Amino acid sequence: MSGLPAELPDVFTGELLLGDAWRDHSFGGRRVAIIARGNDAVRVLPDIAWTARSVKVFLDDPAWVLPALPVPVGVAVRAASYVPVAGPPARRLLARAHLRLAVRDPWVRRLLTPDDRFGPHPAARGDLFYSVLQQAHCTLVRWPVYAVTEDAVRSAEGIEHQVDCIVVPDPDRLRRIPVALATAGPRRTREDRSA
Repeated sequence: MSGLPAELPDVFTGELLLGDAWRDHSFGGRRVAIIARGNDAVRVLPDIAWTARSVKVFLDDPAWVLPALPVPVGVAVRAASYVPVAGPPARRLLARAHLRLAVRDPWVRRLLTPDDRFGPHPAARGDLFYSVLQQAHCTLVRWPVYAVTEDAVRSAEGIEHQVDCIVVPDPDRLRRIPVALATAGPRRTREDRSA
């Protein structure tokens, strides 16, 4: 796949699932890392967490999550979304209310709130995302992924999260890991770099 570092399969000894390869996959008893943006995380987490021993969601950028609504209310909200003045603000207001009701912990709620200062975030539909994410075997990690090692995902704060499987719904996300993948080889010195 384009954008995928060629070294990754050689470095990570666990299972690497890219794109939709996670569908119909059994995660029974495994420690899973999901490296995803908001919409992708909302889509994949509920299915993966169902059988996994533990799930760490490395959430790059949260999305607004809309709840399922009864049909008459849902039709009204969908109709309002096509009105330029009411659409995005109405969806954001509904998503904000859903987040406040579904996530009791204020710190986790803050981590799941999209920052719209640099542009609006699309809304995802995910009735189970918040409830699954708050289960004891699921962990939200908002630090950027720094590297992938033999058996772990290292986040920017320096913690190595031991995993058996990495799920990346958008493989181009791996290309954006800012630091080269960790390898078992020796570190290069300043003299080596200048040569």
